[in-house]
Amino acid sequence: MISKEEVKGKLSEMYRFRYMFYSLVKKSLFGKYKNSALGFLWNFVTPAISILLFYIVFENFMGRGIPNYWAYLCVGMFPFSFMNTNLIGGASNITSNGGMIKKMYFPRELLPLSQVAYTLIVFLIAYSIVFLIMLLTGFPLSSEGMLALPFLIMTMFVFSFGTILLTSAISVYSRDFEYLITALARVLFWVTPIFYMIDSITGILSKIIWFNPLTYYVVGLQDIIYRGVMPSSELLIACTLLSFVMLIIGVYVFEKLKDGFAERI
Repeated sequence: MISKEEVKGKLSEMYRFRYMFYSLVKKSLFGKYKNSALGFLWNFVTPAISILLFYIVFENFMGRGIPNYWAYLCVGMFPFSFMNTNLIGGASNITSNGGMIKKMYFPRELLPLSQVAYTLIVFLIAYSIVFLIMLLTGFPLSSEGMLALPFLIMTMFVFSFGTILLTSAISVYSRDFEYLITALARVLFWVTPIFYMIDSITGILSKIIWFNPLTYYVVGLQDIIYRGVMPSSELLIACTLLSFVMLIIGVYVFEKLKDGFAERI
């Protein structure tokens, strides 16, 4: 069991390396498009194109029984992409940075934390564009559940951080685990209510969908933004419990395995 002193010591150490954390996040945001003319603006252009496709294509050819289907897709797709990207990318988070780990000392947790921070920024950019287009198209936004929005996003962040800690540590010791995670991510895509309404599914498939932890976060955001209601207390509690359980498991496994990273990479 990790003591309070160990937690305080780890947080203090990570704070001392905060400028390295900023550098890693900045590198992810700007480095990906460093040789392009638009550079950082691609972080806005890419989700804008996706939203435009949802609006033009899916609204006219799919989802006839779901009002404002493009909005329903956007509200569910971007949080799923955030968590799914961290699930898949998290599995290679340590192995892909093996050179850094072998050459210098720093808190290894900075690598997973910088990745989830980077993907959160991209997610917030995408959601900002979604809100803007909703306003421009006259989508009936409601403020009823908006107080829960920051809380839900925070729990989603904690859940994803725990996920990366867990998967990145295990993948160092078993490279096949990365392929397993990629296969799992494909399954999660179809058992997360992005293209269909959660209430339209019954029977055993409904139980499978609710067994998927990503469902709770996606449905919560759909309630707040698309349906304009406050998520149920049961759903908010589930999101909170899932995030802290995943964080505790991730921290425990990462702490147990991190000493062998340099040798295994």
